Amino acid sequence: MNFLNKLGFIFIIFIFSFVFNKSFASDNSFLKFHKLNLKTYTFAETNPLRIGKKRGNVEEYPFGFDYYGSFKNGKISEIIETFYFDNNGDFMSRFNDWARDIVFKSNPNNGCNNSEQKSYHATVDNGAVHFSCFSVKIISSMEELYGPNFNKANHIPMVQRKKILQKALKQKYKMPNKMFRIEHFFYRSGKLIWVFYSIDVNLFFDEITQKNIETFINVAIQRHKDFEKDLRYKDHLLINFD
Repeated sequence: MNFLNKLGFIFIIFIFSFVFNKSFASDNSFLKFHKLNLKTYTFAETNPLRIGKKRGNVEEYPFGFDYYGSFKNGKISEIIETFYFDNNGDFMSRFNDWARDIVFKSNPNNGCNNSEQKSYHATVDNGAVHFSCFSVKIISSMEELYGPNFNKANHIPMVQRKKILQKALKQKYKMPNKMFRIEHFFYRSGKLIWVFYSIDVNLFFDEITQKNIETFINVAIQRHKDFEKDLRYKDHLLINFD
């Protein structure tokens, strides 16, 4: 890449980041989720609507799924999935094993595992007390929107995630041809939470190029860093994006 092309690429990232930083100002989060300030990637005037949820308990320990959506002209603009499972610090070893079974072992191509389908992937793993993961990829099918597939997970009915979203969409809203998929996983001391974003690529770009993907990844990385700040992570808990 010559100097002029490199300068042009830096300028594109600057403009894109400037617009998004204004959109993601601290006062426009639409939901507080387990200390995370959730913000939309869209430029819609209204906040995403909650379109589905599931609550339950494993013994006395609560878990929950929530889905939020933004739509325009019969098409999905953005889907956000959140999940939490909190054992209140009890049975730490058992819960750590369960969390790792879900995000690492249940499917080698999903969760905290890297794969050829991912455009970007990063993790930090501090053993039994903490891990977190971040990834970006492009999806183009409803099955990928329902994902990731955690197969036969113990204790929590992960298969119901697909049913909840199917019921919410009810074949009423079409999926765009391509969507960015961003996944954030956070586990610490017996609590697992995640936030998944699926966003219409055409909200940002007319075409998918490597430059455009890299530009979007930089914005998504900043979102993950904001989540780490919300959780007040110390340096050893942060993902190294350098």
